[in-house]
Amino acid sequence: MSFINSNLKSTRGAGVDRIKAIVYGPAGVGKTYLASTTPDPERTLIVSAEAGLLTLTGFDLKTVEVSSLEEFRAVIQDIGSGQHPFTWLIIDSLSEICEVCLSHELEVARDPRKAFGELAKRIVALARELRDLPLHVIMTAKLDRDTSGVDAFMSPGLPGRKLTMDLPHYVDFILPLRSFQDDEGNVRRALQTQPADGYVAKSRVPFPEVYIPAALSYLHNEIIKENEK
Repeated sequence: MSFINSNLKSTRGAGVDRIKAIVYGPAGVGKTYLASTTPDPERTLIVSAEAGLLTLTGFDLKTVEVSSLEEFRAVIQDIGSGQHPFTWLIIDSLSEICEVCLSHELEVARDPRKAFGELAKRIVALARELRDLPLHVIMTAKLDRDTSGVDAFMSPGLPGRKLTMDLPHYVDFILPLRSFQDDEGNVRRALQTQPADGYVAKSRVPFPEVYIPAALSYLHNEIIKENEK
């Protein structure tokens, strides 16, 4: 039997069980709170690099705190071994982990350009490992306003232009988390699925709506529906 025939698979359902996404937004918009909205809270693990979990104090979610890139790598290796019960991994936040890594590289290298280059290599290597993990991975990030071009735009806050350009290739979704005030004065939060209003966004699933409810369970259900069409 040929190699193709013995390894032939269908794309039906591919990736449904391992969503990879970056969710970014300003401080206080509710990025950390998203960890409480997965469809499987008992098997959700939060990797916290910010020590800012007060918003989740009313939930019984599992968390591990990391303060260095080595500790973060150890978590990824443990998850990669498969000896765990988790189906969702929430990294809060990728921006903080990058900044910790950058501080280390700046101490080692005298040339800032070299430090940013090493940072990009390390984080992209980690992104590849995260991409290949057999579970859902959601990374939160700060919001960055880029004014270097003719038109300003909002994007995930990551140090270094190369990292900002390379990292999106390793995820399925880049979703701004935004807040709006409705006609009654109530604040509503939403995930943005398409580029609009100067916000960078990416979705490998063609959502018809620009804004969807700010809940990971809703995102997951919509992906499953799209796959069943």
